[in-house]
Parts: sequence; C-alpha cells; structure tokens
Amino acid sequence: MSPAAFRFAALGAMVGLLAACSQTASAAANEPSVPAPLRAPPQRPGGGVAPGVTALNVPMASAAKAPTLTVTRFKNEDYFAASEIAERLGFKTTWEESKRELTMVAGSRKLVLTGEKREVACNGLRIFLGDAVLYRGGKLYVNRTDYERCLLSLLRPEFITSPVPKLRTIVLDPGHGGSDPGMENNALRVQEKVLALDVALRLEKLLRAEGYSVVLTRREDRQLAPTKEADLQRRAIIANAAGADLFLSIHFNSLFPDTRVSGSEVYVFTRPGQRSDTSWGFGQPDDSENEIAPVNRHDPWTSILAHAVHRETINGLKTADRGHKTKHLGVLRGLNCPGVLVESLFLSNAEEARRAATPAYRQQIAEALWSGIRSYAATLDTLRPKSSTAPATANRPAASNSP
Repeated sequence: MSPAAFRFAALGAMVGLLAACSQTASAAANEPSVPAPLRAPPQRPGGGVAPGVTALNVPMASAAKAPTLTVTRFKNEDYFAASEIAERLGFKTTWEESKRELTMVAGSRKLVLTGEKREVACNGLRIFLGDAVLYRGGKLYVNRTDYERCLLSLLRPEFITSPVPKLRTIVLDPGHGGSDPGMENNALRVQEKVLALDVALRLEKLLRAEGYSVVLTRREDRQLAPTKEADLQRRAIIANAAGADLFLSIHFNSLFPDTRVSGSEVYVFTRPGQRSDTSWGFGQPDDSENEIAPVNRHDPWTSILAHAVHRETINGLKTADRGHKTKHLGVLRGLNCPGVLVESLFLSNAEEARRAATPAYRQQIAEALWSGIRSYAATLDTLRPKSSTAPATANRPAASNSP
C-alpha cells in the first residue's frame, strides 16, 4: 500500500470510529437525532426530471466506458491534450490563437479553456481548477485530476465509474454558532450564525415537502465542540452518523475592510494532490497539500452537486459569480458523501447585507439552494440505468411525517 493510500485508509477509519462514538454519546450531548427509517411511499414524481428542473444533458446510457486518452507528462504530473478530450467526448472546437483559448461545444454544454489560467468557463459559470491549463507547442493541456474528478463529470457525467448515489437523507449545516458568530456587519447588526440557521430551517421545510429526510447539525445558537477544529469535525461526524447522501454547509461571506466585493461562491474540498484556491496568492502556503480525505472518494458527484447549486444560486439571487472553488475545509474533510459549502453573499457589502437581513430574501436563498439540490437530483435520475430490475422509486426519498 502506498503512503498516500495508507493515510487515506487511516483517516477513513478514524472518521468511522469517531462517528460510532458520537452516536453513543449523542443523547448526552444533545446532538440532533438521526431519523428512523421512513416507510411511507415516495412523494416525488416518478420517472424522469420534474418540470422546471434543470439536469445535466446526458445523451448516452449510464455507466458507459470513458474513452482512453493519451497521457503527456509535465512537471511530473499527467496531462491530457484539450483537443483530444474534445474529440473523444464528441465536442466541436473553436481555437483562438491570439487568446490561447479553446471553446468546446456539444449541444447545451460548453467549456472554454485558456492557456496558463486556472479559471475556466463551464456552461457559462466560473470554475477554478486545481492546476492551470498549460499551453505547450500550440496546444492546451488539462491536468488529469481536474479532468477526471471535475470536468468529465460536468461534460459527460455518464462516464463516471462509481455507482450513482441514492438521495434520501440530506444534512444541512448552518455555519458557526454559540460564541463563534462567523462574519458580522455590526453597522447593520447582522451575524452569519443567525442568518445561516434561519436559511437552513427554511430550506429544511422545502426539502421535507418533497419527502426527503433532513438533519440539521444544529437547531439553536450553540457551538458543537469546545474548539473550532473539533466543531468543524463534529459536523461531518453528525452527517456520517445520519447516513447522509448529501451535505450542504450554509455560510455568508465577508471581506472587511473592502466593502465593494459582492457575489456568491461555492466550495468543494480540494482534490487529491492539488492546492486550495487560497494558496495561489503570492507567498501563500497550502494548509494540506497532497492530502487525500474521505470526501475525495465522492469528487465526481460533488462536482455535479457544486455545479448545480452554483448555477441555481447565481440565477436565483441574481448575484455576481464568484466561482466554484476548492479549499481544504475541515467541515467537508471527513464526509462520507458528496458535500459543498455555499457562501451566498457578502455581509461586508452593505447592499447585500441589507438584503440578507430581510426574511423575504433569506427565503429566496433557501429556494435557490433547494433548486440546486433538485437539479442535482434530476441529474442523478437521468444517470440511473433504466433497465434495472429495481423499482424506479428505490432511490427516491420516502415521505416524512416529521413537522
């Protein structure tokens, strides 16, 4: 076993042990209870995508075999030629030499790559890759990890080799709590911990109405552990103990003293062997470079989830697109399911903070996140084998009798 694989196995075992311990102690610690198995029939519409819900376009059968690509080595890492990616995936291309820019199009899907840049445009949205697209000999090359764990999922999700996950139990994580207020705008008297919990409770109602089992990491203003690190770990432990199929951490951003910055961004846990977005500034070290975490097992599905939530948040709130980014976030690290963290807007921006302070706008945020989850669910539905002998409702949520 390689050192990286050993670290992965050890960390996974440790998270599993912590999860087991947390279940034993949950009553004493007043943790959110794990819902009992649900027996009522599913309420979501059966067969296909619900009206008004956007799913990734999946033209071929699920579980198709991804085409083999030629590996080229740069900087001791594997890269694939972007032109070959396009050809093998059935995308038409347009090349602009003056911009070193390649545009790939297939139906409604579109990817724009630019040489020596980490930022790409996928279906009109900003995505920050773990490594820059390289320009060599008049061609563009994409890092293998970025292709296999992110871009392939968005361009041709039917090529994902892992089984299509079920989606019954959703864990919502209102950020911060207790003595940790998170971001604050003292002039407007708004705190991130208060807004995040309110949005989570609103989103819970929307999800329960569709039959999902929903667990919140906290339902009141409190910390989950004495230290910040333990508090973040506790949230993943709660999710794993609940058997979460999806984890969504709800936050609000801030960049004081700069009050001009605005917009929404979505974070996923940094993919193996790559660097956090925050480490790319001049002289900025990475906190966990080369780490492989339990949540990385779900990278392709997390990319689809992040893209759906990202799109619906931007469209629903009409905010500036700050991007789909990566970071070594403690709240995501130990998850045994796809998970993302959403920064809906900036509390340091007076206009956005004033909107967030109103119940009506927090309802809008909840509805945007709900739309993102519905879009993710719709994509999963299109990917499930239609010839399966299992009933079509096997992976759909059952109705919940909880209030």
